[in-house]
Amino acid sequence: MTALLRRVLQSACVLLVWTVAIRVKQSYAFGPTISMRPKKDGCLFMGKGFNSARNKQAELARKMGLAKKQRDPNDDDDPDAQGDGEESTQVKEDRAVFAELLAKSEPVVKKPAFGTPKIVSNKPSAASKGSKTKSKVKAADRKRRKNASSKGESEAEADRLPLREGDIAERRDFELLVSLETGKQLGPIGAAQLVPWVPPYLAEYLVVLVDPRRQSGDLRQSIQYLTSNLGPEVTDKVIVVSADPNDVTASWIKRSGIDTSIRMFSDEKLRWMQSYSAVVDDERWSMSIYLFCTSGVIRKLVRQVDPSKASQLVTDMVHLVEE
Repeated sequence: MTALLRRVLQSACVLLVWTVAIRVKQSYAFGPTISMRPKKDGCLFMGKGFNSARNKQAELARKMGLAKKQRDPNDDDDPDAQGDGEESTQVKEDRAVFAELLAKSEPVVKKPAFGTPKIVSNKPSAASKGSKTKSKVKAADRKRRKNASSKGESEAEADRLPLREGDIAERRDFELLVSLETGKQLGPIGAAQLVPWVPPYLAEYLVVLVDPRRQSGDLRQSIQYLTSNLGPEVTDKVIVVSADPNDVTASWIKRSGIDTSIRMFSDEKLRWMQSYSAVVDDERWSMSIYLFCTSGVIRKLVRQVDPSKASQLVTDMVHLVEE
């Protein structure tokens, strides 16, 4: 009978401990209710719920002892005294289980109502930098188009990049040149008769001397050298594009008394020169010589020409075409 009561008591204790552990876990998940305030004597105050469970356990043990004495008055064995070793071991195990339950339980984390706030950086992102660059390019493009429209140029002309050696020329670029002989722009028909890559194909090549400087001494000296050193079969296919008005060029020809078959044209607004990179922003303006073949390709381009070498350069260009 004593052993039976002892097992019943132990089972009741284990059940009670498990009940307390489960309630503690539930209270921890939905909000802590156990107070850990220190008492004046240094012990921890576990709250009313824990003390109530502890008192119930003691009351149950006391009642079990009284019932045992009433049934067997001669039995002086004290179950508490006899089971000190087993009870202490059981209490340790229960405490270990209780600690494990507490360790496994996760506290309830309340999420903010509107989510986690984003961290806003003051530094500009790559996308914003790219958009700023694009806006600058668009602004520059609009400015360039506006300047082109104010000069009477179309958007297609404004979008073109300056042509260089190896690029294909266009007849319409020569239409704006003003002839010294007629005092008018060449136009489509005059440009077609001048360039060698459109009908009626009147020449095998075209050599162009260009100088964006006003009243250029190098250009005038080169005209004199070409006239004296080359025959008419070559000079007939050579033209000069100057930044001077035609009346200024005509006055110089009259003063110098030169008689040449080289045709001269005026490009006061430097449109042709800009289209064919004769005016370069990052370089010093100088005289250049172009060679155009029957396919319209800029076959040769020489910059910063020395007037004393102009005749030899033109001769070499002719040989290049005839090869």
